[in-house]
Parts: sequence; structure tokens; C-alpha cells
Amino acid sequence: MGEMAQKIVKTDTKELVEMLNIAFAEEWLAYYQYWLGAQLITGPMRTSVTEEFLEHANEELKHAQWLCDRILQLGGTPVLDPENWNKTAQCKYDAPENPYVMNLLEQNLIAERCAVARYQKICEMTFGKDFETFRMAEKILKEELEHEQEIGDFKEDIIAGIKNQDKIK
Repeated sequence: MGEMAQKIVKTDTKELVEMLNIAFAEEWLAYYQYWLGAQLITGPMRTSVTEEFLEHANEELKHAQWLCDRILQLGGTPVLDPENWNKTAQCKYDAPENPYVMNLLEQNLIAERCAVARYQKICEMTFGKDFETFRMAEKILKEELEHEQEIGDFKEDIIAGIKNQDKIK
């Protein structure tokens, strides 16, 4: 427990830890959604999208680590039981039941947009009140925005490829 971390925060620490735990649970679910999707994916550009999904999965795992560290510094306890991740998270896990690339891209796009909203909220909550949490949330927000852009780009590339194939026929 970080005594100074708790003393210098100028916001409701209990509410902040609660918000960080929501994000923590969501990061674990995002990690698994990306990782499993990378294993099951089918369709055009599968190899490229698989690489991107695995990269995103590793970044989501890194985010979970940062969140865990900050929760502990603030005197909180991270969600201890994986069974509680789905109960705690507000951005929900979407099982890759249809592993076609466009379906997985759309599922992850929805999840990334939810994550962007979560970290924007954490940034607003901590701006000028908790510099350490703000910097962490700002860094994660930047990466989540990049993920959203990359997924959107893949979707556009696949759609353009399909349209070009139709023109060739």
C-alpha cells in the first residue's frame, strides 16, 4: 500500500478504486477476447489481423498490470476472482462464436469504443486531482484510440478488397 499515493489524491479514493477495478476487469476480458479471436479467426487478411490481435492482447495485459499496480498503491484490492470480471466489467466480453474476420473486427471495435469511453471518464475524474492515475489513464486511452483506428482500418481494407474482387469478376 502506498501511503503517499493515498495522501496526495484529491478525489474520492474509494470511487476511483472502484472505477479502476471496472477497467481492470475489462482489460482481462479484452485480453482474452483478442487472444482467443487470434486463435480462431478465419477469412481474408487472417494472418495480418491475427498478428494485430495478438499485439492488442499483449497491450491489454500490460494495461491490466498498470491498473493492478495503481489499485494497490491507492490501498485497494484488484478484482481477485476471474469469475467476477464479467460481473464487474461494463464493457462486456463478446465470445468469438462466429470467427469470421469481419465479425471479430466488429466485436473488438465495439469493445475498444467502450474502453475509450472508460479511460476518458477516468481522465476526467483524475485531471488535476491525481496526476499519477491521470497519466496512466491518458497513456492507456492513447493506446485504445490507436486500437480502434487500427481495427477500423482493417475493416476498410477488407471491404475495399472485396469490392475490388467484385470488379475483377
